Amino acid sequence: MTSPYKEIDVSTWPRRSTFEFFKDFEDPFFNITANIDVTSLRRFCRANDISYSLAALFYSQQVVNSIGEFRVRLLDGKVVEFDSVESTQTILNDDETFSFCYFEAKPTVEEFAAAGRKAVEKYRALKTFDVETERIDLVYHSAIPWVSFTSFKHATRTGRQLSCPRIVFGKVFADGESEKMPVSVEVHHALIDGVHVGKYFNTFQEMIDAL
Repeated sequence: MTSPYKEIDVSTWPRRSTFEFFKDFEDPFFNITANIDVTSLRRFCRANDISYSLAALFYSQQVVNSIGEFRVRLLDGKVVEFDSVESTQTILNDDETFSFCYFEAKPTVEEFAAAGRKAVEKYRALKTFDVETERIDLVYHSAIPWVSFTSFKHATRTGRQLSCPRIVFGKVFADGESEKMPVSVEVHHALIDGVHVGKYFNTFQEMIDAL
């Protein structure tokens, strides 16, 4: 179900000039890739028998909901802010193709992981890209668990109304006594700036360090 939203009055919006500058770019998206220290999250998941991939998705979803700019979208020529956003993520099929899965928000990581396992079974059977396609109150997640990448580029449709953030998790790797995971965050520059992406990385790190 689509989350409620409010329209932003661009004429009084503090980032009006930035919005006006970037909104008509042919490719207004920018990407930042950095490593997150996931040592505490990996330890937490092992101790509680929780899927690491689903836990990472849960906490990422918690982070984007805590940052207002990650809930802002373009809708029919207007700028709107949703009360909350949810996630889709790529899943690997048995024949090495991939498809999309919708993950409904839950209040705890345990509930999210339990529901997420059922969602993966459901959408793996459906094997479709047509997942919540009419909604924009989503963040598009992907997982590339085979590569500890240092950069990432998405395939992109043309169209200036596209505005959902896209986040990719890479392969966890050892760094001394720590475990780290590359994370790519790609966002629409008319709606989100580097400072907000920085908040995503810092908040994500703080949240999982507290586990």
